[in-house]
Amino acid sequence: MKSRIIKQIRKLLFLSFTFLLLFLLQGKSGKTFHQNSRIQQRQKDTFSIHQQEKKNFEQRRIQENKLSERLKNKLSACLEKDKVFKIWIYFRDKGIFSQAAQRRKLAEIRQSLDTRCLRRRLKVRSEGNLVDEADFPLYSSYTKKAEALVRRVRTSSRWLNALSAEATSLEIQALSQLEFVTKIDLVASFERDEPPPPYLVGSGAGEPSNPNINYGRSLSQLDQLNVPYLHQLGYSGKGVLVCMLDTGFRKSHEVFSNAHLVSEWDFVNNDNDVQQNLLDPNDYSDSHGTATWSLLGGYKFGSLVGPAYEADFLLAKTETERFEQPIEEDYWVAGIEWAEQLGAEVVSSSLGYTDWYTFQDMDGKTAVTTKAADRAVSLGVVVVNAAGNERDDPWGHIIAPADGFDVIAVGAVDSAGKISSFSSPGPTYDGRIKPEVCALGVSNWIARIGSDGSSTYSTGSGTSFATPLVAGVAALLLEIHPDWTPAQVRAALLGSASRSLNPDNDYGWGIANAALAANMGQALLQLQSYTIDDDASGESFGNGNGKVETGETIELRLSLKNEGEVTAFSLEGTLSATNPQVVMTRSKVAFPDLTPLASQSSLQPFVIRIPAYYLGRHLLFRLQVEGPNSLTLYETIRIPVSR
Repeated sequence: MKSRIIKQIRKLLFLSFTFLLLFLLQGKSGKTFHQNSRIQQRQKDTFSIHQQEKKNFEQRRIQENKLSERLKNKLSACLEKDKVFKIWIYFRDKGIFSQAAQRRKLAEIRQSLDTRCLRRRLKVRSEGNLVDEADFPLYSSYTKKAEALVRRVRTSSRWLNALSAEATSLEIQALSQLEFVTKIDLVASFERDEPPPPYLVGSGAGEPSNPNINYGRSLSQLDQLNVPYLHQLGYSGKGVLVCMLDTGFRKSHEVFSNAHLVSEWDFVNNDNDVQQNLLDPNDYSDSHGTATWSLLGGYKFGSLVGPAYEADFLLAKTETERFEQPIEEDYWVAGIEWAEQLGAEVVSSSLGYTDWYTFQDMDGKTAVTTKAADRAVSLGVVVVNAAGNERDDPWGHIIAPADGFDVIAVGAVDSAGKISSFSSPGPTYDGRIKPEVCALGVSNWIARIGSDGSSTYSTGSGTSFATPLVAGVAALLLEIHPDWTPAQVRAALLGSASRSLNPDNDYGWGIANAALAANMGQALLQLQSYTIDDDASGESFGNGNGKVETGETIELRLSLKNEGEVTAFSLEGTLSATNPQVVMTRSKVAFPDLTPLASQSSLQPFVIRIPAYYLGRHLLFRLQVEGPNSLTLYETIRIPVSR
């Protein structure tokens, strides 16, 4: 009995110990489980934090990569919190995501294009490729979100798929967070660098070379380019649409009284009047644009005549002439897009941009204006731009968009054909020769505005003033050859210029030659020189010292050169004296046939008798040389009289 009780007690103790042991083991296991759970949670939290930090880093990297290096440098150097920057905001796409929608949009845009624009594009593009995605408007969903984050929208560009705007650094950071924004960059500007005051080369006075037009003092700038020959044949740019990109234009100047203005827009002040508003303190001088327009398309008989005085015109005010305010490139881009859409065939631009660009950017594919200029050329527009006035400046190179592959960059020479001291030299950064051609850019005769608002004239210098002369020649070429593409116009100008066989980075291919570039299939005559015989033999009678003196009879023999591409034959020259006291004993002479580039003297001399009582210091003669296959040569000959 006792032993049974002891066994039961032992059994109970064993069971109790077992239960206690199980209880203790279970408690330890639970505690370990909870500890493991907390460790796992901490690990999860740490992983999430790392992942978020990685995501944030990637977002910051993407945002920073959207900012150009130039903009980053500007932002980091700026100490003003509220400093406003002028920026380009580039977008990812145009918001058209299906082929069907794209086809509908292409058809819609093609239908909306001006007839002149379509006709011009057809010269360089096939019927099925007249419009492309670059013609699409910006996606309004993107622009509205971007506009909400900036101080002010300046303009927009379909070709660049970008807005230009004004924004602070914080607003720029907010813009960079928009997923559809691909890039943010600075708007480049350029402070106009005026060349030194014009220096005089001769008197600048001119005599009309064409009896139907009195060019006044503008003769020399046209004669250097052989423009009067084309005027002789009745060409004046009629029917060609030319766009001027410049400051404002004084439309009321007398030199524009017959100008045909198709449309105008002020991109600076966003209105449809490009003439200076004298009541608006923010609307600055329009003298520079007035001067360039007069050089290309002005006409005032006896005062000033431009090469393309009967062209049609678009006027775009894309800059202010306030010298302390830089010229911005975004208005230039807006202006050329506007002009192209309206059908412009020639764009004349006397502007250029450097600002934060480097010479390495003058490679034909970096600067914003260069991209826009080459896009315009690809659509059939002849773009003529000033090379710049930077030869002796620290910059020392051409300016954008003159670096464009297809842009006709223009340098400046004086009346003797020598490169000016300021004309920007080439090459481009990638080694291409620039400028393309040159024209007069020293002491040009231009339209000015008097202090009382009157129409006046004076001289001015710069590649700004050489450029519209060449653009005017381009308009003449398109009037003569309306089917020519920009490439054909450029090739004609380069192939006929004065240094076409030996181009360099000062003159390019040389001084443009309008008559030769027109390829009219006619001989082109130039007066080379003249000689005077005043001895006592033959038909002359004098002291034989080679000088013209009163009481003498002289023989005047002329030498001509044929600058054309065909042989000139049956040439006859007529000489007349402007003073009736001077007697022409022989006023008509014949010339031998002239092969291309050949020079020959007249077969006989002109014979002239000067009366003993002649009081003038010069003899002034009008020369006219004609031939059945030659452009008529009109020339003024001035010979000093010795006493």
